[in-house]
Amino acid sequence: MCYAKIAGRFRCYRLSLSAPNLEIIYLRNYRSIRDYLPEDHSSQQSLHHYIEMFFAKHPKSVKVLDLGCGEGNSIDLFRKFGDDVAWHGVDIENSPEVKQRIRESDLLSSFNGVDLPYPDNYFDLIFCHQVLEHVRYPDALISDALRVLKPNGLFVGSVSYLEPYHSYSIFNFTPYRVVRVFQDAGFELKEIRPGVDVSVLINRQLLNRSKLLRPIWKHNFLYGITGLIGSIFSLGHRERNFLKIQFSGHLVFLAKRPDK
Repeated sequence: MCYAKIAGRFRCYRLSLSAPNLEIIYLRNYRSIRDYLPEDHSSQQSLHHYIEMFFAKHPKSVKVLDLGCGEGNSIDLFRKFGDDVAWHGVDIENSPEVKQRIRESDLLSSFNGVDLPYPDNYFDLIFCHQVLEHVRYPDALISDALRVLKPNGLFVGSVSYLEPYHSYSIFNFTPYRVVRVFQDAGFELKEIRPGVDVSVLINRQLLNRSKLLRPIWKHNFLYGITGLIGSIFSLGHRERNFLKIQFSGHLVFLAKRPDK
C-alpha cells in the first residue's frame, strides 16, 4: 500500500487533534518499523505461537536456551514437545526470580549478564520471555546470544514497552529499539507483533493482581479501540499492527541468525 493512501487514512488524527504535523509524524514512525509488521493477522501474539511454529518445522532433538530463565519453569513447557528436547536455562544469580527458585538441575546455569557460558553455534532456539527490560547491557548480551545460536537458529522473545516499572526493570524497549539492537548484533529481525495491551498491565498493577478483580483488569481495552478504528477506516493488518503496537505493554518478536 502506498504511503499516500496510508497518510489519508491517518489524516483523521491530524484533523481531530488540530495538529498539522501529526500526519508526518505517523508516517515517519510507520516507515521506521513497517518492514517488520506482519500482514497475515493483527491479533495479540504470544511466545507459545512461535514455539509451536518452531517445533512444527524442526525435529524434537534440538537444543533450547531459556535466556533469563528465573525459576526455570519453562523446562516443563518445552518437555511437552518431547523428551529429546535439550533444555538449558541461564540467569544472573541475584535476580528476584532466581531467589524464588525451588527446582534444582544441572541444566541451570548462572552468568554475569553478558557472557553466556556456552560454546559457539550451540543452540537451535533461544527463548527470552520478559527479560531484556531487566538487562543492564542488552546490546552486549544480544551480541553474545548470536554467538551461541546456530546459523538459521531462531530467537523468540517478548519485552516490555509501555509496561509500568516492575521487578527492577531498567530499559523498556520501543519497537524501533528492538529493530536496532537485534540488527546491530547481526540478527535478521523477522517480525514484531503486539503482545498484551498496556491497559491490562496498568490495571493489573493498580489493582495489585487481585484475583477477585481479574475480570476487570484482564481485558485489552485499548486494543478494542484500535480495532474499532481499524474497522472504520478499513485498515489492513499491517496498519492495525502498527496502531496496536503503539499501545502495547509487551512487544513480541522473532529474529533469526543468518546462515552465514
